[in-house]
Amino acid sequence: MRLSILMRPEVIAFSILIIGTAIVTLRMTRPEGRFARRKEGRGGRAVAAAGGGGETAFKVEQVNRSDPKSRMESVTFADVAGLEEAISELREVVDYLRDPHRFERLGAHMPKGVLLYGMPGCGKTLLARALAGETGVPFYFVSATSFVEKFVGLGASRVRQLFEAAKSSAPCIIFIDELDAIGRHRSADTTGEREFDHTLNQLLVELDGFGGSPGVMIIGATNRPELIDSALLRPGRFDRRIQVDRPDRGGREKILRLHADTRPVSRRIDWGEVAAHTAGLTAAELANIVNEACLLAARRHRDRVAPEDVDEAVSRVLAGTRSARLMSDDEKELVGVHEAGHALLSVLLRGVQPPSRVSIVNRGAAFGRSPWSTTDDREVLTKRELMAQLIVLMGGRAAEMQVFGQPSTRAEDDLEHAADLARRMVERLAMTGRFELAGRKDEGTRGNDDGEGGKEVRELLEKAEQAARTILGDNSGDLRTIAEALVLKETLTAAELQDIVRGGGGGGAFELSS
Repeated sequence: MRLSILMRPEVIAFSILIIGTAIVTLRMTRPEGRFARRKEGRGGRAVAAAGGGGETAFKVEQVNRSDPKSRMESVTFADVAGLEEAISELREVVDYLRDPHRFERLGAHMPKGVLLYGMPGCGKTLLARALAGETGVPFYFVSATSFVEKFVGLGASRVRQLFEAAKSSAPCIIFIDELDAIGRHRSADTTGEREFDHTLNQLLVELDGFGGSPGVMIIGATNRPELIDSALLRPGRFDRRIQVDRPDRGGREKILRLHADTRPVSRRIDWGEVAAHTAGLTAAELANIVNEACLLAARRHRDRVAPEDVDEAVSRVLAGTRSARLMSDDEKELVGVHEAGHALLSVLLRGVQPPSRVSIVNRGAAFGRSPWSTTDDREVLTKRELMAQLIVLMGGRAAEMQVFGQPSTRAEDDLEHAADLARRMVERLAMTGRFELAGRKDEGTRGNDDGEGGKEVRELLEKAEQAARTILGDNSGDLRTIAEALVLKETLTAAELQDIVRGGGGGGAFELSS
């Protein structure tokens, strides 16, 4: 009787329905199964970290230039303008990947990592996409925030899975955007920051641990390089740091022309003149100017973009820009004199290494260092060499006093670094004879001129500024020439700076007395 009931068609159909529903439900709740993998987009790759059943897969975009179905538009270095210095550094990576034997026979190895840092909108991600388009190797793109989870161990597991996938297709490149999301300074706290520390530690091991990741190169991008842990920045992990700056006048003109070449624009537009009136803008803002001009021309039913459309587009973009980022003619003249003072002293003073480039466009103190602090990696420096550094740091303020008769706010970071250096000379190195302060770790008197050592610090700063004003006064012609060149070109290389000083009859290095 029971058997006959179970063999009824309606009972069999109901049982099949229950079993089928259970199978479908089980497959939908397993992200590592074929159902989840089927939902991947073309050109992408989902990497599932090992964990509990409720964990979801995080996505890694794999760019393949030879794949015509790739969703990401192909970009090469020809599509990037105004970043010649950064491109020249990355071209070496491309040459190595194309012909590694040319480098290996000389004992050279591919850099483990390259860090791109700079202001937002300057082209860091675009450079990474161009590198993907130039190289013929697999290119993995991932955002650093995809590693961040509330469960301890998931971020580290995802880092392992990413590098395992990359090593299986080596040589290849991994691009991690917004690296500071997982690369921040590690803290001694074992509670709230534990997951971030585990993730960063796993990344350090994958980059340059006992086994390492041979054939895998990592490109990192960040707007906040000062937040990144020092262990991540050392050679062997990130061997090369490339600053992606706001473009100078020549770079701005190239960027504007690059975006205008693909659009119908009038020949009456003088892009050099537009570049001259957009000092301080980033590459993204310049691209926005061209796009705004095209929108205005379309709104007015024109066949081509007219000069008045570009002028209005510039006004639209600048209207939403902070005044500190847009430099007027008077401000450019003041900043040119300020930077010329630093630059001229760095050339004239013995024991100071001039920077590779001097610019009035960007003055960011990357990695917590002033652009005019010492670039010498020596651990032992004499008092004469430290005094030369102090004079260079005070050179911008001294040049302003020499030309305009009053200082400006441009010298704020210079004064901060100069005061720190002078205080170190007094309270740490006993270079003024205050031996009772040497080696003390108490900074209770820091910044107090009436505290112990405050008088000596003030005297060092005053002596450095007076020396800077004297040297600049004796070379006022070179100072004015460098300032005018900076206002016109906005950027000078070290070679151009040396030519100006030699052409003006200078170039004799000053030797400071002890």
